[in-house]
Amino acid sequence: MENKVFERFLHKGDEDIEWEPEPPKMSEKRVIGKIIKLELNGGWGFISSKDIKFTRVFFHWSSLQQDTLRFDKLEKGMLVEFTPIEVLGKGIRAIKIKVIE
Repeated sequence: MENKVFERFLHKGDEDIEWEPEPPKMSEKRVIGKIIKLELNGGWGFISSKDIKFTRVFFHWSSLQQDTLRFDKLEKGMLVEFTPIEVLGKGIRAIKIKVIE
């Protein structure tokens, strides 16, 4: 029965299509960390956190929440709260970043 449900969505030759991998799974776990590096010209930086040991967590300016400071106002050492996600082949990334101090 299960195969019949999907048969109507498949077209002849679909079995050869290489489907996109699943998007990264998002954890809603919020983590607190400290900005340890900023590259103002590139729009990216790194955060360290006691909750994610031995890892520098990459972030891009586009991951800042709208209700927080702009990227060009960030400073090394600021405390931030963020949601970590695992990106296949690239490691941990920070999203939904909010400055807390």
